[in-house]
Amino acid sequence: MIPRNDYDIMIVGGGPAGVSTWLNLHKYAPELASKTILVEKEKYPRDKLCGGGLQKWMTQKIFDNLHIDLNIPFVSINNMEIRLGEDVYTYKEKDFFRVIRRIEFDHYLANTAMQRGLLIKENEKFLDVTHTSKGLLVKTNKTQYYTKILVGADGALSTVRRKMNLLKKPNLAPTIEIFAPVNPRFDLEFDNHSAVLDFTAINKGLQGYVWHFPCLKDGKTFMNHGICDSRILPNIKRANLKELFCQELLSRNIPYSPKSWRSHPIPYFRDSGILSKSNILLVGDAAGIEPFLGGGIHLSLTYGAVAATTILDAFKTDDFSFENYTKRVRDHYLGKYINKLTDIAKLVYSDNTKLINAAAQIMAYKH
Repeated sequence: MIPRNDYDIMIVGGGPAGVSTWLNLHKYAPELASKTILVEKEKYPRDKLCGGGLQKWMTQKIFDNLHIDLNIPFVSINNMEIRLGEDVYTYKEKDFFRVIRRIEFDHYLANTAMQRGLLIKENEKFLDVTHTSKGLLVKTNKTQYYTKILVGADGALSTVRRKMNLLKKPNLAPTIEIFAPVNPRFDLEFDNHSAVLDFTAINKGLQGYVWHFPCLKDGKTFMNHGICDSRILPNIKRANLKELFCQELLSRNIPYSPKSWRSHPIPYFRDSGILSKSNILLVGDAAGIEPFLGGGIHLSLTYGAVAATTILDAFKTDDFSFENYTKRVRDHYLGKYINKLTDIAKLVYSDNTKLINAAAQIMAYKH
């Protein structure tokens, strides 16, 4: 018989959302945090497909609140360009945006949490969960656990979410990205400390943008090029994502063999969606981000704060139904920001003349 391990809380997934949940628990309820375990299906450092953009005004407040001094390589962005053909909106602010690599960022966060006492089980994959009279019985590829609360922080294709059997599936936005060495002739962004979001392909049915982010990879200068399509308006004919990306890469003299591409979905939050069931709640990509800019890291970190306060209240009241968790997310600035950008996405993809004004509105947004 497989031995069973008992913990008050189990977190599945060791990315920003899962680790942030624990760091917030540790800040406000260290004893409860000490009775928490996190399982991560891979071994750190492990890479994650992501543009790696951190909006400083959002993330710095989170890091300050959690007493985190982010000490990893990054590229500082002073100019954010949003393009629609010849129309360009440029937001200028020193160090407004930072581009990191998830392989380093996630490892740093995990190490920070482990130094404060988080128990992480690497190379351990969540398989299934069963409700019992005392809580949850969780099965992994290595053992079984009894826990009162399960936090699904296992990303876009969340197994926890699938096992919850929710009526509505998340909306998934397809995404493609590559890393390429900086070409000084075409990639002016690195020296100019600029990041580009190019929405020009809206005119070809794309409900998203092409991005060009300067970054550091193994200490060398690189560019992260990508494309995403939210498909938030299903009545518009689907764009040919691969063809559009090929054209963009050719314009920068980048070999465009699809064999070098990496693809992944980005789930976005629906206001009508459900993010919890009895004893289980979702955070980060498993819950959903916003469908316009697709920024996920700062939102995932914020999900952790909402989840932690919800969990603390559950233990105080001995009520683990989590019936109010989705409402908490909606009422928090996290949900309000997601809904704001969802409305903007619907507006812009139905009428692209609204893009530049919307871009100015978003860049000036402060919660």
